[in-house]
Amino acid sequence: MKRLRAHIDEFETLMKAKGYDGHFHCNSTHPGKLRDSMYTHLLEILQGQTPVPPFYLTTFLHWKDEERPYVKCDFKMKYDSWAGFRVERMEAKRANRFGTIKNIEFSPNKNEDIPTREKVNALVGQKTRSLKL
Repeated sequence: MKRLRAHIDEFETLMKAKGYDGHFHCNSTHPGKLRDSMYTHLLEILQGQTPVPPFYLTTFLHWKDEERPYVKCDFKMKYDSWAGFRVERMEAKRANRFGTIKNIEFSPNKNEDIPTREKVNALVGQKTRSLKL
């Protein structure tokens, strides 16, 4: 269990460095900050199993309200008790209430290859507004 906590802390540090510091869901449940969501999900999963099965982490990279487009990101996660958490696949989707506007997928070789939050937002076409003087 100590190793699992260390791996969660390691992964959280990496994700915060990449700009993913919002709220997450694990397999569409356990909403909260990354550490809390993962820890609660894994405690529930490990009640009956020793190996951790693959799971999904979901977060919104951009959200204003239900009327405007948003960017949602899903990470397919795998856990190895020695190597820790690894993102197998990442899917980012820019959508609105009518459906998907743009969808991109990444399969990083290692977690360090995960693009930053700003880069993902730019790739799916989320424009950042700047004040021009």
